[in-house]
Amino acid sequence: MNYARRTTRTALLTRVRSVSAVTAHMREIELAGPEISRLRVRPGAHLVVRVPAGDGHARRVYSIWRHSPRDAALTIRVLEHAAGGPGCAWARTVAAGDRITVEPPRSKITLDETAGFHLFIGDETAAVPLLAMRAALPSTARVAGVFEAAGAGDEVPGAEGAPPLPWVHRGTAPAVASRVLLRAVRELELPAGSGAAYLAGESDTCRLIQRHLVEQRGWSRRAVHLQPQWTPGRPGFGAGQS
Repeated sequence: MNYARRTTRTALLTRVRSVSAVTAHMREIELAGPEISRLRVRPGAHLVVRVPAGDGHARRVYSIWRHSPRDAALTIRVLEHAAGGPGCAWARTVAAGDRITVEPPRSKITLDETAGFHLFIGDETAAVPLLAMRAALPSTARVAGVFEAAGAGDEVPGAEGAPPLPWVHRGTAPAVASRVLLRAVRELELPAGSGAAYLAGESDTCRLIQRHLVEQRGWSRRAVHLQPQWTPGRPGFGAGQS
């Protein structure tokens, strides 16, 4: 087996075009580069960014908010966690003109175009890919869902023109295995028919809600699509090994 080939990853050099605040704890970073126009980016995709770390780099996963092939640009939104780390340090200090290396987009979940309706559930880290997916739907699509954030100031705005989905606030309650979000999902009234559910965010919370939908609501497991975004004590979760 060719192990060297297995561990080789394509690297794309980009330049930071702009940086702006989305919320008090989230920054929007637009990356530009000639190869970006040729990338295939499905709604809900993410990419690995090689952020500075000591004398080298650390690999961190960020969800893509917008892809603009005509402008050879894509935009990511980065949530600054309280625990910090090289990803948060980079997001706080990155500036227009900086050079940054990324790896091509990948998708764990994306829209099921055969679904009768679409159900979006997640925390503030999940809002970026899920709201990007929601924005890609036609205006006639039936949509339901709920998001959770620590407070009103952490609610992530969706795309302009897309009807908003409700938010609940956990306050000081744990974000891990969130009972606040689970309770909100239990109280949701869902459209009739067969739908597709998209769950993203903290890994234990995703599993709790998946279990609820399958065991208590009668959903097929194949109709519930999971994308764990983070888990405690695992920096770079989902990026693979550096």
